[in-house]
Amino acid sequence: MSLGPFPVNRTERCALPFWLSRVFSAFCISLGVLTACATDGPNIGRLDFPTQILPLLTKAGCNSGACHGAAVGQGGFRLSLLGYDPESDYEAITRELEGRRIDLATPARSLVLLKPTRQIEHEGGRRIKRDSEACAKIADWIASGAPYGNRSLRVERIEVQPSDVLLERTNSTFRIRVTALLSDGGQQEVSGLALYSSNDDSLAEVDNQGAVTVRRRGVTAIMVRYSGQVAAVRVAVPFQETPLDKIEFATRTLVDEWVLKELKRLRLPPSPLSNDSEFYRRIHLDLIGALPTEADVRAFLNSPRDAAARERVIDDLLASDGFIDFWTMKLADLLLIHSKRLGDAPARAYYSWLRRHVASNTPLDKLVSELLTAQGNAAEYGPANFHRLKQDPRDMADYASRALLGIRVACARCHNHPTDRWTQEDYHRFAAYFARTTVDGQTVSLNTHGEVLHPKTNQRMNAKPLGASEPSELPSDRRAHFAEWLRSNENRALGRALVNRVWKELMGRGLIEPVDDLRVTNPASNPALLEALVSDFIKGGYDLRRLVRTIAASRTYQLSSRANEVNRLDDRLFASAYAKPLSAQVLADAVSQATGIAGDYSGYPEGTRAVQLLDPAVQSYALDVFGRCEREAVCESAGQSGGGLSQALHLINGPTINGKLKQAVAKYLDANRPMPEIITSFYFATMGRSPESHETAQWETLVATSDRAEALEDLLWALLNSREFAYNH
Repeated sequence: MSLGPFPVNRTERCALPFWLSRVFSAFCISLGVLTACATDGPNIGRLDFPTQILPLLTKAGCNSGACHGAAVGQGGFRLSLLGYDPESDYEAITRELEGRRIDLATPARSLVLLKPTRQIEHEGGRRIKRDSEACAKIADWIASGAPYGNRSLRVERIEVQPSDVLLERTNSTFRIRVTALLSDGGQQEVSGLALYSSNDDSLAEVDNQGAVTVRRRGVTAIMVRYSGQVAAVRVAVPFQETPLDKIEFATRTLVDEWVLKELKRLRLPPSPLSNDSEFYRRIHLDLIGALPTEADVRAFLNSPRDAAARERVIDDLLASDGFIDFWTMKLADLLLIHSKRLGDAPARAYYSWLRRHVASNTPLDKLVSELLTAQGNAAEYGPANFHRLKQDPRDMADYASRALLGIRVACARCHNHPTDRWTQEDYHRFAAYFARTTVDGQTVSLNTHGEVLHPKTNQRMNAKPLGASEPSELPSDRRAHFAEWLRSNENRALGRALVNRVWKELMGRGLIEPVDDLRVTNPASNPALLEALVSDFIKGGYDLRRLVRTIAASRTYQLSSRANEVNRLDDRLFASAYAKPLSAQVLADAVSQATGIAGDYSGYPEGTRAVQLLDPAVQSYALDVFGRCEREAVCESAGQSGGGLSQALHLINGPTINGKLKQAVAKYLDANRPMPEIITSFYFATMGRSPESHETAQWETLVATSDRAEALEDLLWALLNSREFAYNH
């Protein structure tokens, strides 16, 4: 028997030289100090490495990112992360270093067993128990010659039971059963080998055998992974122990139908309908990014008010220029329109192209298709700039997948995705769509050549969409095939990503969070609602205004933000409206609007709103402090790079408010308006409502006992620095 080479790395160093350690381990086994794994003898039947042995090492954590699955491995021994490459793992275990890691003659002396069972030095500690079924199975596999097995056999998918669990009370426990469906039609029960993790450990805990214990009320999901396949189990506990007799909730759109079903299932009483002034302020901020004027608020409150009246307000705003400006800005954030990166003329062409499409209500799938297939001079044809953002096809794949599909596929660039189904092959085949796009200065064109190669096999990758079947043929412009697939009936990925983004803009939280992390293991808080909205959106022709109206006209959108004793615990089922911080541009515009003093933006005419600015290259300290999207990467929420203490101090002491107070108050005093009238106007200008009686009395007293101008400046300053002003609620 060959004793093999001397050790070549620190981790595989024993207290004795390697050849002597083998002799020593054999001696120890004979004395019972080291023991073989507990087994009744070789198992009968086939032991395939990819489907029966490798999962044991994955379960033990041997190929995790913190161990041998790291990019450079550990101690000279490298495995693929979570076993995504079985063939290379098999070679590393059975062939590398002259096969020193297994001992076919005496399986119990194999390093692949001695180290994880901690019978000899192992920096990773004990990973497998000597008396475990896993140890016995690996020993049997080695004893049978360490075969690879059927190279065409693989796990096609996994199924979990149950997939959606509603438990009655906290501290309840259930166990997940996982079945692997194999490519040869067979099945394996793999619950003990799957990997489990909770999306919210504070709500539901899961152990390494799939036993789930729910600790508090609410909804979350358990992620399940086995052999590169993933699934999720949705777990919920009702918010009350006793069933509700009745939930009063008049449905107005399909949104309400599905929200109501979930609220009933989870015994979660909704908040009442928002009052008219709350609705009017909220809908203006969400649809046009601006506060309603005092005159408009008064007119609305003094007219007959019902569901139809609210819908008329929605329709008027959808038809306004304000809607075009605001949603052009939102889409420009997504498309990263920035003159410092693209150049001034190309950025203006891009922005103008986008605004024209928003104004004409171009179907969003058509808009995306034009982006994907664009070529030409970027200063003349705006959408060509889409391809100038990232010039490496892999970088373009990363950006396009997140922006257009809501999918984070970048992890699969180096290894199979650890929390999703995407493989390295999926990633590089998707990147191949952009391999023949060439950028030369401001000109985007197509080449007749250009490929993406698999980093391990160096094989040329044929373009294929993520999660789709193999294309029968590709046009000369591969991007056209991708665009066609996005718009095809078989695909819901684009619709799902767009619906989730719009939902977040209006509701404050996506049905899936983060909105660019759509995957099986991160299910929607209300899956049925999301799919119903996606179906309606696609059926309606990817109409942005129609989607916004469907959501905004719903009772769900119009609920009060005042939570009740039960739904105050809810943060994802929309039993009440969620208060949303105003984005940087909207907050700056709101201050200008409330004071009557317009913002000053270099190069733009007086009266220009912040939401109308081309890009973040326009200098504005206030917008920077408030956290405007810098468009270096896709921004998913307001105030990502600002807010906090800097914003608070700027609002308290900075020129954005203080520089405008005197002028604003002087306008009111010069008009000789009665004091109660001025106080009421300030409240309408900032909060979209009239002051409560105690608020009026408090401020009238202050004005009567102080300098009039200073007291009014204090009032306006206090309103502009309030949470009620800075949030949409």
